[in-house]
Amino acid sequence: MAWMLVMGSVMLSVVVCLGWAGWALGRWCLGRLNTSSAPPKKSTSRRTPTPSKRQPTARRKTSSTRSSTSRSTAGKADAEPSPPWGLTRLLASCRAALPLGLLVLFLFGGARLAEVGMQSSSQSVPDGYHKVVAVLGWTASLTLLLAVLSLLASWRIAWYEARQ
Repeated sequence: MAWMLVMGSVMLSVVVCLGWAGWALGRWCLGRLNTSSAPPKKSTSRRTPTPSKRQPTARRKTSSTRSSTSRSTAGKADAEPSPPWGLTRLLASCRAALPLGLLVLFLFGGARLAEVGMQSSSQSVPDGYHKVVAVLGWTASLTLLLAVLSLLASWRIAWYEARQ
């Protein structure tokens, strides 16, 4: 009975994940179709150009007695931040990683609980079940790591856009 309960919950979660992916893919395809026929939108917010943060050259000291550390810190203070890489933008677009990671973590917890229950009973645990539980654990760990990287990449892009 426990085997049917566990396998039924795993099958249900797989169907939910596939349905979720199909729904997201369908929304993306419809969004691409709708934007191609619509005229391009004009930006309503206008940004005022920010003045340069560098000082005029007439006010700078021309003394060559400055230390190399002050030169490096002055150069870093005037430099603008580098734009985010393509990988950072790609990681920031993975917004479904956190809910999917939490779902897989929940599945791992249920499968692990069922594994402990089956081990304590007099019946033997099926051969491949331990591998399924291990794969679910590693998948949950990697998906949650991807979610953390996605949140950090989103923070980096927001920080860069705020400095512009």
